[in-house]
Amino acid sequence: MGGVIYLNARPLIWALPDLCPWARISFDVPSRLAAQLAARELDVAIVPAIEAFRFPNYVVLSDACIAAADFARSVVIFSRVPLDEVKTLALDAASRTSAAVSRILLAEKYGAFPEVRELPLGDDPANLDCDAVLMIGDRAMTVKSPPLPHVHDLAAEWCSWTGLPLVFAVWVAQPADRDWRPIARIFAAARDRGLAALDIIAKKAAEDVGLPYSVCYEYLTRNLHFTMGPKEHESLDLLGRLAAKYGFIPANKRLRVIN
Repeated sequence: MGGVIYLNARPLIWALPDLCPWARISFDVPSRLAAQLAARELDVAIVPAIEAFRFPNYVVLSDACIAAADFARSVVIFSRVPLDEVKTLALDAASRTSAAVSRILLAEKYGAFPEVRELPLGDDPANLDCDAVLMIGDRAMTVKSPPLPHVHDLAAEWCSWTGLPLVFAVWVAQPADRDWRPIARIFAAARDRGLAALDIIAKKAAEDVGLPYSVCYEYLTRNLHFTMGPKEHESLDLLGRLAAKYGFIPANKRLRVIN
């Protein structure tokens, strides 16, 4: 079982050791978890939402997710020029969904089709010779000063353009023909327990991440939400269509969700 190492996933994972003590949970950044799931090194993991469209044997488990309906705070494009003038874009190596959404938004909303580069994990974005850089997760939240002068919250950009929340990550399992319903119910229950313990989670995260408790608590209670409803499903459908248009995922793939 794979869990995202970032603060944003803690409400989904916090109660899992109690609810499924038999499971071994390994933690990593989203892109690596996606690669491990694709390589069958994991049976189930929290992965970037766009990865759920990747393979026909993938299935989404439960209505637990990581999403934002406005400013997400932890997924940011920094740029030295207005977004419609971006010619080079560095993408956080930890990202999959946000990397695709960045390129889709630049193309569809701003008419920009930049050359894409990678921002390796651990590299200082201020050292990149790019017009813009995407940063995600705790790294985006803890950056001491913006590496470039213009700051664009990716979720806020998506929400203002589509009128829909942006779903960053979901639980995905394989193979699809296994009976995943008991695990899906555990993930939903774990999410509910996590939401009931956000004060505890935020206090611990403040120590681990090095952010004030108030920032962690507000992030988990106001910036993000953790349940997929009709709007989230509509947003995922739109993301799937647009990602297929630009060749990021196979065409005509519909998500299968087990609750």
